[in-house]
Amino acid sequence: MRVLLVYSNQSRELVPAPPVGLSYVASATRAAGHEVRLLDLAFSREPQRELATAIAGHAPDVVGLSIRNIDNVVLQRFESPRAALLAQVRIIRECAVGKDGKPAPLVLGGPAVSILAERALEIFGADYAITGEGEQAFPALLSALESGQALEGIAGLCWRRNGVLTRNPTQLLPGFAHSGMEDWVAWGPYQAGGGTWPLQTKRGCSMRCSYCAYPLIEGRRGRQRAPGDVVDEIERVLHATGVQGCTRPRTFEFVDSTFNVPSAHAIAICEEIIRRGVRTNFTAMGLNPRDVPPELLPLMKRAGFNSVMVTPEAGCAAMLENYRKGFTMADVETTLERVRASGLKSMWFFMLGAPGETMATCAESIGFARDRLAGRRFLSVFFTGIRVLPATELARQAVASGYLTADADLAEARFYVAPGIDEQQVIDLVDAAIARNPCIVHAAEGGSTNTQETLYRALHALGVAPPYWRFLPEMLSFPPLHFLRRRNPAVKAGRVAA
Repeated sequence: MRVLLVYSNQSRELVPAPPVGLSYVASATRAAGHEVRLLDLAFSREPQRELATAIAGHAPDVVGLSIRNIDNVVLQRFESPRAALLAQVRIIRECAVGKDGKPAPLVLGGPAVSILAERALEIFGADYAITGEGEQAFPALLSALESGQALEGIAGLCWRRNGVLTRNPTQLLPGFAHSGMEDWVAWGPYQAGGGTWPLQTKRGCSMRCSYCAYPLIEGRRGRQRAPGDVVDEIERVLHATGVQGCTRPRTFEFVDSTFNVPSAHAIAICEEIIRRGVRTNFTAMGLNPRDVPPELLPLMKRAGFNSVMVTPEAGCAAMLENYRKGFTMADVETTLERVRASGLKSMWFFMLGAPGETMATCAESIGFARDRLAGRRFLSVFFTGIRVLPATELARQAVASGYLTADADLAEARFYVAPGIDEQQVIDLVDAAIARNPCIVHAAEGGSTNTQETLYRALHALGVAPPYWRFLPEMLSFPPLHFLRRRNPAVKAGRVAA
C-alpha cells in the first residue's frame, strides 16, 4: 500500500522537536513492504498547501497523522494545535480520495492520541487511532485493511465497531532498536533552530507521579536497549548524516523520560561512548533525583554531555510527597551538588498548584530555586497551574474533591490550581525571586520569541553545539534585560479557566 505519514507538530517550546516516534513507525512500515513517505510539516509556512501537494504526488491508500501535543500545558500562555490539525484533516479528507471516490482511511497516532485514545476519533473525525507503540500495530492495521481481516487483534487500536467507539487492549513491545530517523528527516532546519537529535535508550516508566500521563504512551514496564546498540545508532547517524552534504548533528539528546533510572544503564551507555571514542555532544531531558550515584555526572561529562535537564518538580518535602515523586529533598540536594560539581549547565523544572499546595509550600519551592540554583549554570522554570490529563492520579483527585465534575472533558483545557493558593500571588512570588535570581523564568515566558530566535541563529552560525537554552542564563543576567524584567513582569493570572 502507498502510505503517507504526516508529522503535524509546529510547536516551538524551547526547541523544535523532530519526529522520532513517527520515524520508528515509518521504518517499520517500510520494512513490512509498503511504499512510505513521511511529510514533515514542522517548518512549513503553508502546511495545508504542502499537505495537498504531497497527497496529489503520492496518492496514498492510507494517511497517518501524528499528533504530538494536546496543548502546551501552560495556563497563562495557553496554546492548542487543534484548529491547525482540524484544517489538516479537512485537506486530507478532501484530497486523499481513492479511484472509487471514497476517502482514504485516516489513522491517528502520536503521544497526544495515546492520551486521548478513542476521544481523538470524535475530535478529529478519523477512522482509526493507535494508542501506545505503533511499530507493530500500524503495519498490522494496514495488513487488515488490505486483506479485510478482523481488527479485534490489533493492539491499541481505537475504532468504531458497529458504530460504537471501541479500544483494543494495548500491548507493549518486548524491545526496540534504532529509529531510522536519518532516512526520513531533513535535519538542517532543526539544527538551525537549536534542535538536538533524539535518542531513546529505554521505554516505559514504573514511577507513579500524580500528574503524569507518560505510562499511557509507553507503559509502566521498562524495556532497555543494550548500551552497544545505543552507541551503534549514534555512530550510524554520524556517518549517515556526515556524507553527501547532509547536515551532521552537533548534539544528541537522550529523550527517555528518566535517563538515569536505573543509573546502571545510563552509566553503561556513557562508558560505551567513552570506550569507543565517540566525539560528539550529548544532553538529556530527564535526570531524576531518585538515582544519581556519585560516578554518574563525571561519566556524563567525560562522554561529552554539555547540559542536562533535572526534574524535581518541587523544592519542598511536602509537595514531593504529594506528587508521589519517590525521592526526598535530601536526594534533590545531593543531585544539585553533583550537578554543580560536574560543571554541566542544567535546567530545573518546578510545578506550583497541585492538591495540597499552600502559599507556604509555594514560597518554599520558589525559595529553593532562588537561593540554591543561583548562578549562570542553572536555569529554573516554574509552571503555575497543572494541566489535568486523563487517567492520572491528579484527575482522580480533582474529581474526588469536586474540583472537576466526573464528566469533565480532559481533552479540553483543564488546569488545577489548589484552592489554598492565589494564582496571581504565586506569580508575584516568582517575580520577586526573579528580581534576586535572573536565571528563573515562568513557563509562560517561553515559546518562540524574536529575541530567542535571533540568539539561536547567531549561535548556530558560530557553529555552537545545542541545546541553546544553556545560554539563556547569560542572556537573562544581562543587566538591561534583568532590569526590564524586574520593571515589567510579563505574566498575569491564567487566561484559561479550570
